Amino acid sequence: MTSCFHCGETVPEGVNLTAKINQVEQPMCCIGCQAVAQFLADNDHQAFYQYRDDQLPVEQVSVNDNDWQHLDNADVFKKLTQSTDNNHYQVTIKIEGMYCSACGWLLQKVLQSRPGISDLRINAVTQNLQVVFDSEVIKLSEIFAQINALGYLPLQQQETSQHANYERNRQLKKMAVAGFGMMFIMTLAVPLYSPEAMAVAPHIQRFFLMISMLIATVVFFYSGTDFVNNAIRDLKNRHLGMDVPVALSITLAYFVSIYLSFKQQGHVYFDSMTMFIFFLLLGRFVESQVRHKGMNVRESLFALVPVSAEQQIAEGHFQTIPLDQVVKGDVLRVKSGQTIPCDGLIIKGQAQVNEAILTGESKLIEKSSDDLVYAGAKLVSGEVLIETTVNNQDSFLSKLADLMELAQSKKPASLQLVDRIASYFVAGVLLLAAITALWYGLNQSDALMTALLSVLIATCPCALSLATPTALTAAGVQLLNQGVLVNNTEAITQLDKIDQWYFDKTGTLSDEQLHIVKSHLLTEVTDLPTITNSLQQISNHPIASAFTGYSQIVENPQNHAGKGVSGTITGKDWLMGSQSWLAEQGVAIPELELNPNNTVVYLACEQQMVAAFELAVNVRTGAEALIDFLKKQDKKLTIISGDQTATVNSWSQHLVMDSAFGDLTAEDKINHITKQQQQGIRCVMVGDGVNDAPVLSQADVSISLKQGAYLAHSASDLIVLGKSLLPLIKAQQTSHKTNNIIKQNLIWSLVYNLSVTPIAMMGLLAPWMAAIGMSLSSLLVVMNSRRLLK
Repeated sequence: MTSCFHCGETVPEGVNLTAKINQVEQPMCCIGCQAVAQFLADNDHQAFYQYRDDQLPVEQVSVNDNDWQHLDNADVFKKLTQSTDNNHYQVTIKIEGMYCSACGWLLQKVLQSRPGISDLRINAVTQNLQVVFDSEVIKLSEIFAQINALGYLPLQQQETSQHANYERNRQLKKMAVAGFGMMFIMTLAVPLYSPEAMAVAPHIQRFFLMISMLIATVVFFYSGTDFVNNAIRDLKNRHLGMDVPVALSITLAYFVSIYLSFKQQGHVYFDSMTMFIFFLLLGRFVESQVRHKGMNVRESLFALVPVSAEQQIAEGHFQTIPLDQVVKGDVLRVKSGQTIPCDGLIIKGQAQVNEAILTGESKLIEKSSDDLVYAGAKLVSGEVLIETTVNNQDSFLSKLADLMELAQSKKPASLQLVDRIASYFVAGVLLLAAITALWYGLNQSDALMTALLSVLIATCPCALSLATPTALTAAGVQLLNQGVLVNNTEAITQLDKIDQWYFDKTGTLSDEQLHIVKSHLLTEVTDLPTITNSLQQISNHPIASAFTGYSQIVENPQNHAGKGVSGTITGKDWLMGSQSWLAEQGVAIPELELNPNNTVVYLACEQQMVAAFELAVNVRTGAEALIDFLKKQDKKLTIISGDQTATVNSWSQHLVMDSAFGDLTAEDKINHITKQQQQGIRCVMVGDGVNDAPVLSQADVSISLKQGAYLAHSASDLIVLGKSLLPLIKAQQTSHKTNNIIKQNLIWSLVYNLSVTPIAMMGLLAPWMAAIGMSLSSLLVVMNSRRLLK
């Protein structure tokens, strides 16, 4: 008798319908099943059959290595990965079945031993894994196959949402079975616990016991398999994960109860087993829902991006298409009130745009032809046509999500210490269970089983392993909402502990846009604006923004960091920079009447002074408020700048800084910070991100203000996405609050585990109470961390 591959019904005699699934002809019972199956196959949805509900979970996780081969297809590979350099690519993988940091440790240990994997970051909270690999040494399919071989299910980012719904429904089904089983067995257990009061005949008690055993078997082999399979996976990999003591406890309860049932003596634990399977599943489900709600940075960023876009197919004619079908070069129409779906260049129209999702600043920005707009920004008024400049996976919003996920996957020293403690804690739990067993001995079997099960369940260090990562993840998401991208999560905890803050002046405390307020012309020069603009195009310093005009070819261009620029134009050597640098080059600097509040740039040709330009700039928005806030926090504030000392001192007096140093090269700034660090003083450096890169790398915590094209190349710990410094006040407050919450989480976790252990060992804690206690302790840690999102 043949069954239909699609629906499972018997194929009627004389029906010879088939459909090709994974290159194999499978029997179908009717034309309807054949049509649906063929549709799934034609649209590459054969995975439907892998995730059908009639399969066991272990079959759903175990996938044949050949099923990953399609990932090496050029089109699929390009869609899933991002190129970094020299055949190296980065991919983000969702890991199904990774429940704690111990799982992350195992994956990191195994994958990093594989040749071709150059970098690997794991976030146990969001269950994301980022891998940078050499495609010539290891294939993408081999990475997925290796993860699967360890007992985890790797998911492509495109599959995550669909699989999350499937996984949620699967967990609910397991909970329902465990819940109904628990209630039924508890009802049957009443006469078993009190036979005298119920006056139940022995054969009726025997019947109730067998029914309880049958229901408990269903609960154990359906609802409890995740715990057992995870424990077997960990033991096979010679690693003690959080599910090992849990699986040991429910397995002991079930098989000891089976033994006692047939022996017809002693107390059985079917009710306890089903009860704490239910409570463990309930706790893990609630914890997972609470933990991921609002903490997935990619989901948070893309929540407001539309799922479709209006594509221009001809002049004045448009069609609505799904967002994932939009490609680079498409022309899209965005109307007033709509959210921009993709990064692009405005080719027609003008509008007011709110980029709060990108910068944290809700003010309106005027946009017109040739201006860039970004996915996620809202068109408040007007209507524009934009030409998409990148594919969706390369958008500015995607880069933000990639950098944030990378930061969340980096483990600070404090988290590494907690992970080590947690791994030893599991071994300690098993040791305590063994001591408990020896203490009671076999003569006190009822007390032994009660105490043993309670010890294994109650003392599992799940809350301890969640204490730090959940707080750091929530803090990172909150800061991103405020306009600060976290590039290194350790900076979140360190920022509040550092008392010495250093600021660059130009482009940091001042606005990026400078303007010339006065020119001192010492020699007549033809087309001076063209020469100054040509020279300043060599520089990436904010001063260059003050010089505009036409440009011409500069031969031998050189950018002297913190000093100036030089080059040859029409056969003449030009120097443009600070007074001290030109003096070092042998240029005689005449006395000029200068405003000490202005920045002065000098221009020389063939060792002769030609002109001097006084530049002025406004104080950056939020700078004064930030400085006032930090001074109230008793922080020491210093300006270190390559600008003239007189100008730097003037700014220092205006902003009421503690000290200021001018005419510094990048090396001078590094030496200044190093000297403080040698005295045990830790430092924060706030700079412009590119020009101050060497100095930022020296500081204990670095903060930069560059954005756009520089974002992906920034090595700063924190990146301010907007043009205001106000988000740094929020960063400081969040750092303080995060440290407090991490302390609260750790104290609660340790107090819970240390206090519940002796109670469980003395047999005073029922197994079902232990299950509730462990679940509530983890949930409390997650809920406490979520306070950072408010």
